[in-house]
Amino acid sequence: MDHQAIEKIEALVHAATIGNPGTFEPTMLVPKGYELQSLERFMDSPTRFRGAFATSSIEDYGHYVNAEDEARVFVDIDAMRAKAFFDLGNPGLPGHGDHTASLSLEQTGAYQACLAANGSSFAQKDLAHWIEDWHHCITGIDSNGEDLTAKQLANAVRKIEIKATSERTHEDGDWNTKRSGMDALDASAGDATPDIIRFHCIPYEGLSYRTFEMRVSILTDDIKPKLKLRIIGLETAQEEMAKEFKQVLQNELEENATLLLGSFSK
Repeated sequence: MDHQAIEKIEALVHAATIGNPGTFEPTMLVPKGYELQSLERFMDSPTRFRGAFATSSIEDYGHYVNAEDEARVFVDIDAMRAKAFFDLGNPGLPGHGDHTASLSLEQTGAYQACLAANGSSFAQKDLAHWIEDWHHCITGIDSNGEDLTAKQLANAVRKIEIKATSERTHEDGDWNTKRSGMDALDASAGDATPDIIRFHCIPYEGLSYRTFEMRVSILTDDIKPKLKLRIIGLETAQEEMAKEFKQVLQNELEENATLLLGSFSK
């Protein structure tokens, strides 16, 4: 009997001594290296349900989660995301946790445009074009407190003019000479200048309509004025949207779901 035959006999004897590999999933030892292999793919149905559902729709997310017997939903309000596990089990009888449903809210195009404008400096023509592009979302207020339509706001931006004034003094004395000077740039747009841009939009699908007020600052550091926009109270608005997200999700889910703030990973 050659060496290879002896090795095969020894391997078969060793395989026979392994016995039950300790799993309810049907497996068997196969000759190729005698590795443990799963036969689940050959069965009529899998041994357990696995899957990962993902959506940006709160309504569809609610439908999916509510169709399950039990769910633990972890809500990350800072990231505007939620993840549900349907088979975590418990410490005494843990589950695999490989059936999940994820919700990730997406910013609308209008809200993205609003955020992109925040902190940005525009030339007059560029800001006027931006207002016209988003006219359906925009109203405004001038420096006199008067309401402006998007068209009036764009026209007021175009009419801004810079006036430069200079003042020089010169004094000669017997023992000294004094010189002083001051340059000033003043921006105006007729009787009033644009003061506030109100941007109205739905920030995330599934949340409520919201108005963001943007302060208009006129920068006169150059011959041509620049206009800078800043959202007033953005952090507060983001906190309110996070709370609304949690509340909307809570209303969408039924009693089979336990809502927890935070994130969970295996």
